[in-house]
Amino acid sequence: MFGDPLSLPVKPQAGDLWVAATMVTDDKLKLGLSRILLLGPDLQIKAALHTGDFGMVSGLAVNPRTGELNALDPFARNVTRIDAEGLRVPGQASLLPGRGLGSMVFLPDGGALAGEHLSGQAPPFTGEGRLVRFDADGRVARFYRPEYHGGVMGFLGVTHLTVLSDGKTVAYVSETGNTVFRYDIEADAQLPPLYVRADPPGMVFGIAATPNDDVLVSCGNQVRRVDQDGSVVRTYDVPEGRGWSFLRVTDDGAHFWAGDFFSGQLAKIALDSGELVASVKLDIPFGVTSIVEAKVA
Repeated sequence: MFGDPLSLPVKPQAGDLWVAATMVTDDKLKLGLSRILLLGPDLQIKAALHTGDFGMVSGLAVNPRTGELNALDPFARNVTRIDAEGLRVPGQASLLPGRGLGSMVFLPDGGALAGEHLSGQAPPFTGEGRLVRFDADGRVARFYRPEYHGGVMGFLGVTHLTVLSDGKTVAYVSETGNTVFRYDIEADAQLPPLYVRADPPGMVFGIAATPNDDVLVSCGNQVRRVDQDGSVVRTYDVPEGRGWSFLRVTDDGAHFWAGDFFSGQLAKIALDSGELVASVKLDIPFGVTSIVEAKVA
């Protein structure tokens, strides 16, 4: 199932989807052979690429200017980059080798913002839970030290993040914590939390911003839509399961993808109606962690 470690056997096309799909071999740590899949518009697997790392690809981000995919593995402390032709970009450039980056978004200025996934004291979970800003050339421009929850195990930093339409307000979480935090990266200032989940089990997971700056929050067995006043304005049903843990709003702003970490199922849901419009079961338990639309150069 693995593709060439340096390139994909096919070139990504319009409508394709990148999916982080690690093959877990360590059942205790839930780590394994880090891998990226390329799915076609029909949600069938077209190609697979093994990054060569042992860890867990936790986040995916596509550079809107170049179509380059960034696959972030915080446990291997590596960022694998695939260009729009499906070829692996050698090395990490200056993407902070040795740091456990696990999520990334691109900014209006062409730069990017990444979250340090880990905040523990002992390997393999060591980290500081920082936000890291990169310029358009991939150089580190600034570090931020935001508040974070740590999650139920205490070693998680910024595991999921999204940037609102003003280009400066970042919403982020430590998955399995109870809080959606906010930070102003222009003022370098912590903002009041957007949302704190009070009902049992009090956990939040992935987040994603809608076109009107509502924030979708995955809660395990449902998705909640939170406005900028912190009110839940809508809930979305997801297919049966309790591991629905990551989200991605589609590029057209009309749908969102949700993923079940426990089962490896993906679901595409209409933002307006809540209708389930597509679904696929990849049968990759504890390995599917992110999805993003491919961009054609």
